[in-house]
Amino acid sequence: MMMNNPTMLSYIRREQSVLGQILATYPDQIATATKAIPNDHQHWVILTTASSLNAATTASLYMQKTADVQVDVYNAAQFLHYGTPSPLVDVIIGISISGQDAVIQAAVKKAHAASDAYTIALTADASSPLAVASDATCDLLTGQETVPYITLSYQAIVLTLMLLSVHAAMDRQLISSLTANQELDEFSLLIENMNRTIQKANDFYRKFTIDFANAPEFTAIGSTILTGTLAEFETKFTEIVRVPTHGYPLVNFTHGGYLGAHENHCQFYVELPASDVNAQQLQAVKAYESRLTPHVYTISLTGEAPAINDGQTLQLLAVDDPYKAPLLAVIPFQVLAWYIAKAKGINLSHPIFTDFQDFIRPKQP
Repeated sequence: MMMNNPTMLSYIRREQSVLGQILATYPDQIATATKAIPNDHQHWVILTTASSLNAATTASLYMQKTADVQVDVYNAAQFLHYGTPSPLVDVIIGISISGQDAVIQAAVKKAHAASDAYTIALTADASSPLAVASDATCDLLTGQETVPYITLSYQAIVLTLMLLSVHAAMDRQLISSLTANQELDEFSLLIENMNRTIQKANDFYRKFTIDFANAPEFTAIGSTILTGTLAEFETKFTEIVRVPTHGYPLVNFTHGGYLGAHENHCQFYVELPASDVNAQQLQAVKAYESRLTPHVYTISLTGEAPAINDGQTLQLLAVDDPYKAPLLAVIPFQVLAWYIAKAKGINLSHPIFTDFQDFIRPKQP
């Protein structure tokens, strides 16, 4: 789909339709990509960078639970220069939206040389160098996002990786076709609620525009299962809102992050169903931090009324499976980043620090 002068918000608003399209292609595209994977595969490695790394981290716990495989997610540059390839790896996934990233290509080549593992490219360009060099390709169906702050592609990566693990579990007879269809139905319900989630986030922003626009620092805290989502929050707010921003899994916040709290600190707490192992402690931390700053907000996917009705809770669709919750949980952060930047007068279409990459590039002898 071509758009005239697209913005980051334009791509956010396409998430429901494009992820619906990805789900509609299941199992054909996924089956083609996975048909030559050995049935006894147990170890997958994912190599990528930046927001794609956050997306892979987000999906990895669901993948491990569903397909009963070890999933290691590596920053491609770190793996290329310092990683030790394992000969026991069965599947290598390289993720590059353009498929042109030379570092990711080199990292995949390094990992493959040690293991001769099956390689899959996740990319929006099925004719790209990464795709050509891989055994199989999964097209993200997003096309190239023409703005530098990916949102749609992030979500496409998360869903595609999750669907890869569903099909792998079916191939290994770890789940029945009935269970697989139930998983797909749950994904469908989440996708059908994406536009509604965007609208709720819009309304939430309007309610607290002044507070959000004036905040000098943002922090988001949530369950460990949201590690990738919280990392993406930190990435997006740093790039777009351009103030100090941190995304903490709860355990990291309680072991030091809390020491940075102050009275002007804007904090977001992401609440998952009460069955989540961190639910009770998250409430205790939120109650404590509310004594230090009034700027405490909640993004709830529990379906329950807030324990403290302070009017500062964004209530989204109740998500029973916390492993799938990130597909909705990231959307408010994407939307808020866009609107807060606008409120601060930041022109996202105007590049800044345009000489940065040239300045830091090693000089040729």
